[in-house]
Amino acid sequence: MRFAAALVLVALLLLFLLIWAPWLDDKEVHDRVLREKGGIDGTIQPMENLTASEAALEEMREYSRSKGVTDGVLICDYEVTWLPFGRWVASCEGGYYVTFFGTNSSLN
Repeated sequence: MRFAAALVLVALLLLFLLIWAPWLDDKEVHDRVLREKGGIDGTIQPMENLTASEAALEEMREYSRSKGVTDGVLICDYEVTWLPFGRWVASCEGGYYVTFFGTNSSLN
């Protein structure tokens, strides 16, 4: 009886850890999705596609560099929120669900 109770307790603890997924760092998840999907989903735009004053372009470049983007301009930054078994990374156009084992899927 004690063994069964201990086994149930361990299983519940393991389930709780998988739901919480504390090893997923929000900044790391943000940076990885930005690196992998930013150019694909329009979050990062190449400089050639933008028309604005030189001052506005320079301000956008500085903001983008502060977020780690060097190959374009960050149009809309991602926001990371907790969801069970992973993280939800939302942009202006849609979002990505990053599972507790690190893969992401597009949910537009």
